[in-house]
Amino acid sequence: MVSVPGVEPPWELPVVVVRGANPGPTFVITSGVHAAEYVPIAAVTEFTRLLDPATLRGTVIAVLIVNTPGFFLRSIYVNPRDGRNINRAFPGSEQGDPSERVAAFISQEVVAGADAYLDAHGGDLIEALTPLIIWERVGSPDVDAGSEGMANAFGLDYVMAMSLDSIAGTASGSAAQAGIPAITAEAGQQGICDPVAVAGYLSGLQRVAAHLGMIDRDPDQPRAPVLLREFAWLRADVTGVWRPTVTAGSRVSEGQEVGQLRDLFGEPLLSVSAGASGVVIFCVTSLPVQAGDPLLGIGVLASS
Repeated sequence: MVSVPGVEPPWELPVVVVRGANPGPTFVITSGVHAAEYVPIAAVTEFTRLLDPATLRGTVIAVLIVNTPGFFLRSIYVNPRDGRNINRAFPGSEQGDPSERVAAFISQEVVAGADAYLDAHGGDLIEALTPLIIWERVGSPDVDAGSEGMANAFGLDYVMAMSLDSIAGTASGSAAQAGIPAITAEAGQQGICDPVAVAGYLSGLQRVAAHLGMIDRDPDQPRAPVLLREFAWLRADVTGVWRPTVTAGSRVSEGQEVGQLRDLFGEPLLSVSAGASGVVIFCVTSLPVQAGDPLLGIGVLASS
């Protein structure tokens, strides 16, 4: 366990370092930035346990759970110490609130100097999810090519390249802006540590490590991903009860009703319509929502 300096009560991070007997790149992985995203946490943990230092080329550094205060509280989205989303606090500040201090520690002491970085995510406790990879287009040919290569190697069905103005505060965006190829892998959902999803995520991590030349792995060629160009987010205009009429993975058309907001007696308050055509990537599955909360994230196809 590693303590983050300047945070009281102590904030400890479970960190694994596997140093290979052979030279190679340094690959940094973080998981549990959002503490109830269990599939990536389990998969990253298993990935580190299966690495063999005798055959590994290079070094793997993995922070297994970043948001440790939130982990045992089953906190969604935020760090309970300050109510902030850590994945909007990067690159952080050593003089800031706990989220900023944790982000600064990870940026400066873990990610800095890496050759490749993967931030492991999934659907949170109240989110259904269509698995996808996000990478950050920062305008550097080498960084962008490295990020895109990892994104395609992971092997999920959907890939989105985000622009600079869309990545403010994120761990992978901060790393990419610092010159480190970086991706965010999103798989798993709704607080379920599904063994099939964990195995699929583990395979993705191994494919990325093989792509980086760090391990040997029997080749399997993932099919070409569907490219997305942006998210169209729908948020609640009122506080109430959310009843979606679509599910993660559904194809929707602009203007189509995708759910209703109702009052506590079940009376309709508002019909919610898709703001764009595309595929439902995120769908909130809890009944209660407050005004401003996200409801759906629609991935707009790059070909549209």
